[in-house]
Amino acid sequence: MNAKAVEWILVVRYGSSAHRATYGRLSGSSKYTKDYIQLYRSKGFLDDLNAAFPGLAGAGALGLTYKWPSGSAEGKLLERSADRPHLAWETNRAPPPWRMLLNPSVSSVETIKGNPSHSNEADADAEYDGLLSSGFGQPFLIAIKLRDESDALHLRVLIENPEAAFNWASLGNAPTTIQELAAETSDQTALAWKLFPANEMPTLYFDTSSKIAPWHNAPVAVPTASEGASGGSQGHFDSQTIVDSDFVAETLLPSDEEVSALESHLNSGNYEVPDSTATVKTRGSAQRVFANAVKGNYGWKCALTGISSKEFLIASHIVPWSADEKIRLDPSNGICLSVLADRAFEYSYLIIHDDSTVEVNWKKIGDDSELRTQLAAYDGAKLNSPKSHPPKIEYLNRRRNL
Repeated sequence: MNAKAVEWILVVRYGSSAHRATYGRLSGSSKYTKDYIQLYRSKGFLDDLNAAFPGLAGAGALGLTYKWPSGSAEGKLLERSADRPHLAWETNRAPPPWRMLLNPSVSSVETIKGNPSHSNEADADAEYDGLLSSGFGQPFLIAIKLRDESDALHLRVLIENPEAAFNWASLGNAPTTIQELAAETSDQTALAWKLFPANEMPTLYFDTSSKIAPWHNAPVAVPTASEGASGGSQGHFDSQTIVDSDFVAETLLPSDEEVSALESHLNSGNYEVPDSTATVKTRGSAQRVFANAVKGNYGWKCALTGISSKEFLIASHIVPWSADEKIRLDPSNGICLSVLADRAFEYSYLIIHDDSTVEVNWKKIGDDSELRTQLAAYDGAKLNSPKSHPPKIEYLNRRRNL
């Protein structure tokens, strides 16, 4: 599956208005009466909306298809209803990704936890209040328009500070752009948006087939199982090609189902990912699970440089992926490093000792004066300690002896 360029993003804070709009109409209620989400009427918003949907201007309404990995539903973008544009859907048929479910999971369409079947206003309101007080986290409704689709929006939900069982939907896993948009919202200002102009190079890509890990910073094309990682017939890795590069692995498209299964394995202390089942997509899925654990342990900061911008962070294996299939998911076999530090560690320009002291391999640097300058500040530095699963001395020793 290819990740496609994003043109426009809408982030909606799930407050009482969004809850009532997506919950559905209730008989006798004066509040549960909408089949739409109201948008902004500011010039800046309208200009960007018309740029993303050029067929809307003067048309009154534009037919839309709301999409998610396992389905779709028809809707409309209304140019003006009352005094502002609306995102609308068929009567009492809010798109399933934005609705509640009693027990949502990685494999369900829905993400927001709650009972969607109340028939009266008081109980439906109580369901929303219960969500807020339960520790579930703050949901955000996400709508994505892609450059090559004129009349479709891809719908997802992300959760700020989710309870542990919903880490797979964490806003913290999304690109900084999405997090910044969410941070712009409040109970009073529920919407935020961003346009990626068509005349500029794309900076964010989206995998329409993935519920929990759709975001990418490049148009990654993943070989199918029949093609394999290097054109073979089995779809399994040649352990000497891309498998050791954590930098590359973090750009691979994962599988939602594999991510869920591998998270369960990691949480139970099973760190093995057998070569016999490891496809290109498995490598991406395993790296996603491993990276979330390792980066979280280090507080989403490079253990060496302190860099915290998520686009620059890599979960680096100490013992390389290809060297030991039994510890591929072990958080103690990982260090959160920034891109330069990761590359320097991978190619032995940096050596890490048992006490977490870093040594620069000056001989390997040779006459590259710029690299020498970049790495000099870290010679003799100590890695910051993680909250849990510090690097095992056994693994550090194995790495130095490769």
